[in-house]
Parts: sequence; structure tokens; C-alpha cells
Amino acid sequence: MSVTPARPGSPAHRWMRRSTTVASVLSLAALVGFSSFVLEAPGPVVDTLGEWQGKQIVQISGTKTYPSESRLDLTTVSAQGRPGGSVSALETIAAWLDPVRDIVPREYQYPAGTTAEEQSAESAVQMTGSQQLATLAALNELEIEYSTSTVIAGLANDTNAKNLKDNDTVLTFNGATITDPASLQKAVRASSGATATATILRDGKEQEVQLAVGTGQDGKPSLGVVISADFKLPFTIDFAIENIGGPSAGTMLALGIIDELTPGSLAGDRHVAGTGTIDTQGNVGAIGGIAQKVVGARDAGATVFLAPSDNCAELAGRVPHGLDVYSVSTLKEARGVLQQLADGADTSGLKRCG
Repeated sequence: MSVTPARPGSPAHRWMRRSTTVASVLSLAALVGFSSFVLEAPGPVVDTLGEWQGKQIVQISGTKTYPSESRLDLTTVSAQGRPGGSVSALETIAAWLDPVRDIVPREYQYPAGTTAEEQSAESAVQMTGSQQLATLAALNELEIEYSTSTVIAGLANDTNAKNLKDNDTVLTFNGATITDPASLQKAVRASSGATATATILRDGKEQEVQLAVGTGQDGKPSLGVVISADFKLPFTIDFAIENIGGPSAGTMLALGIIDELTPGSLAGDRHVAGTGTIDTQGNVGAIGGIAQKVVGARDAGATVFLAPSDNCAELAGRVPHGLDVYSVSTLKEARGVLQQLADGADTSGLKRCG
């Protein structure tokens, strides 16, 4: 939820609306305090095919890459009043009167008691996760094969503390080949006894171990471990994005990877921006601050914007002039929109936002 001003109308009504708005802000602030708000504004816009702070953002080695004339921007939101920060009365009132910025109650963004360090760490983890998901989504979209292994990332309890260690790779469980975390979970839940036999890889050597099968908090069979997926790619993909956090860059990073790995320019010579989380199957998810991101994109010169379909309703009446916003729900849809633009095809039939 955000508290957003209406766009100004005629000069005669603008002052009345502002006067009423200021009174509303002051009344609300008297109850909860200005420090309870987060002010959202357009943040930096970064070309995923270019550089950020002197370093190439997407760095691919070990395979052929291709130059591109497209610009594929990831977009961000600048948030004032995050944990560890505060906003003044004048800043809050100015934001209320600004049709570009939004005022959001802090508890809608951050759990009560969150420290600046915790918020920063979580944001960094989310960005790292989005990079991995973008990589896998791009490879899946291009049908490039890679291998997945299931690794013990930690122990949730002492059930198997004697038999499993961090970084063990699970190869089989009760005779079933383990190809990914989902297959291990399925095998564990299908087990009927109190013990099971597994083959693991530890320090480069395979060994057979006996594991205890307990009961998890959901009442289902559990090994009491934290598992993660380890991916082995046929080439190397690295990222250099510092001081930008959160999960919302996933879709644009995936498109940047696809553009570098395929001949030609994905969007022709168009300046495109966008946002959206991504998962390994290429599903595009909703994000926060969409209204600020479209403004930041247009200010940076973009004429096309890719928005998660679940965010479309938030853009009613808030799309800046000169920006075409297309609704996408998958990476394949996003790629298709850009291909049509590159080909100069008729895009009137594509779903738009705003």
C-alpha cells in the first residue's frame, strides 16, 4: 500500500488540494511520527549490457558472446527512511505533493525491529539470488544444458549431525538417484522407515552413510538438514553490481545474458528498461516501486518498459509520456516483445500497462 497524491489539475484546484494534503500529512504524522514513513523516488538506471562503476555488469567467459546495439536497463527505487534512517516533516510533505514519489508506512516494507545492517544484508542476499536465478532462467530459455547437484548447506537439528557435514553432496537416497533438491525431498518423504541409506560425495570421495529419518515441523519425514542446489555451468557467468540490492533485477539480467549469448541485438537499437523478479523457469514476478521505476526509465531515455503483469494495475494513470509499457509474465514473453520491436513488427496486439 502507498499513499500517493493525485496528479495536479488546474492551478485553482492545485492549491486547495495541496492545502488539504498538507493538513492530512500533519495530522497523520502527529499520530505515528514522520520517522514511520519510507519515501520512494526513482533510483539509478543501469544498462545490463554496459558497465556499472567501471566494471562490465554481465561477464561471460568460456563461450562465444556477441555485441549488441540494444540497451537493456534494470531500474531501481531510491528509498529514504529505511531502517537506520529517518525523514523530516518537510521531506514528507514534499513527497506527498510530488506525483512521482510515494509515501509508504515503514512496517509495510520492513519488519518491526529490523536494523540497517540486517536490511542491507538481506538486500544483498536477494541480489545474489536474483543473479543466480537470472543465469538459470536464461540458460533454460536458450535450452543450454547444465548439471545440478544437491548439497548439504547446514543442519537444522541434530538428527544427522554425526553422518552429514556441510558441503556434502547427496548422490543417492534409498537407491534413488538425486538430481536436485526437489528429488531428495521427494525421496525422503517417500521413505517409510526410521533409517535410510544414502551415498554422498565428501572431499572428492564417495561413501555410503546411514541416515536417521525424523519428522519435520510439517509432520512429514525429514533429515533435519538444510539443502541447496549447486549448479555446474558449461561456461562462466559473473556479475559486477555493487550497491544495488533486492530481487527485482532478475528479468533484465536474464535478458542481458540472452542478448550476449545470441547473435544480433535482442531489441534492435531500442532503449529498453524493465523490472521483475525471475525464477529458474522464467516466470516474471511482481516488485515494489513500479511507478518510480517507469519515471526513472523515461528520464534515462528509455522508450520501452517491460513490467510484470501483476504490477500493471499500479500503473493506471502513472505512465510517463513517451514510454510504452508492455505487460509480461514470463521471460519468453519478454523476449518475444523485444524481438517484435527489433523486427519492426506491429505491436498493437501486445498487452500494455497504464
